[in-house]
Amino acid sequence: MGPQPEELERNIAFAREQLRRDVDELVARVTPRAVAARSAQKATQRVHEASAKVGPLLRNGRDQLLSRPALLGVGAGLTVLTLAVLWRVRSRH
Repeated sequence: MGPQPEELERNIAFAREQLRRDVDELVARVTPRAVAARSAQKATQRVHEASAKVGPLLRNGRDQLLSRPALLGVGAGLTVLTLAVLWRVRSRH
C-alpha cells in the first residue's frame, strides 16, 4: 500500500515550508543591503591584503626604509590625487 493521505499532506506542507524558507534566504542574499555588505567585506579584505604587502616594504629590519616625513609626503600626495580624481568625476556628472 502507498502512503496515507495524511502523510502526503504533511510531506507537501513540509516541502512548501522548506521552499518558502529557501526563497526567503535567496531574496535576502540579493537585497541591496546584503550586496553592499558583501562589497564592503571584500573591500576590507583587499585593504588588509594590501597593507600586509606594503608593511614589509616600509621596514627593513629595525630601520625604517622611509622616514616619517617621507611617509607623510606620500600620504599627502595620495590624498591630493584622490581629491583631484573625485573632483573630475563629480564635474562630469
